[in-house]
Amino acid sequence: MVISSTQYLLKDLFGRPVDRLRISVMDRCNYRCIFCHFEGTTRGSGEVFDAEDYGFIACVLSRYGIKYYKLTGGEPLLRDDIHEIVANIKRYAEEVSLVTNGSLLKEKARLLAEAGLDRLNVSLHAFTDDVYRYVTGGSNLLYRVLEGIDEAINYGLKIKINFVLMKSNLEEFPKILEYTISRNLDLNVIELVPLGTPQDVYQKEFVSVTEVLKFIEEKSVSRYVREFQNRPVYILANGSRVEVVIGYGNRYLCSACTRMRLTSDGCFKTCLYVEKPVICIVEVVKNRDEETLAKLFKEAVYARKPFFT
Repeated sequence: MVISSTQYLLKDLFGRPVDRLRISVMDRCNYRCIFCHFEGTTRGSGEVFDAEDYGFIACVLSRYGIKYYKLTGGEPLLRDDIHEIVANIKRYAEEVSLVTNGSLLKEKARLLAEAGLDRLNVSLHAFTDDVYRYVTGGSNLLYRVLEGIDEAINYGLKIKINFVLMKSNLEEFPKILEYTISRNLDLNVIELVPLGTPQDVYQKEFVSVTEVLKFIEEKSVSRYVREFQNRPVYILANGSRVEVVIGYGNRYLCSACTRMRLTSDGCFKTCLYVEKPVICIVEVVKNRDEETLAKLFKEAVYARKPFFT
């Protein structure tokens, strides 16, 4: 198989370039977080690709400017071959990152680092055991997550903490922020979205990120807007970054979104909030049909449109 090294960045019909792919490599999770949207897909949809399949996909898409990959799930560390997936994609990528709940990170950190993983997003929504159990649907593994973060740091992996803000963990935020500062980590503060969250839970738990913005501003020394999704980023005195993610109803985020998605059952998905169109690529990947894969990827890009306008 010969793949041209020529790269050109595809743009959708709204002029938005696409340079990154978010891949659900696993449809299962060992947590039951109360807010989980499961990447906008159905639980139990299956996992169809192996590590070499993902390498082929990255190889072909590298011709079209896809250079940033984020692996997610479910919980991607449940896959025994997750480090092989990272290594196969990394051959064709500028950056490979991974989202995890951190419960298995201590065991996997070395393999991930050796495979070439650039960065981890670790979900940490509480620093108190009872709040953590409530948010995660009963997990008692907070201590394992913290051990895993330290292990990953020891292996030189960059870490960003993901914190979904809710009424139940609002008081946890100062603890989370101080923790990230103490370890020179970055932090995503994510506003709760209604997708996948039961309506009663959403109504009970939603709180605007404005509730913590003043606290963040007091800790910060500067601020800028990140090009990707127009996300506000606050720089703290120690150099850590706090990124604010307001996904639902945010047309400014949509206008600067450069991400395509790939589901665990092998379909391109244009947006978290959009069920269709989805474009299945299982057969062409298994057959190593690079020409058709490229064609289907272009179709998916041209089908993208901002969900919020």
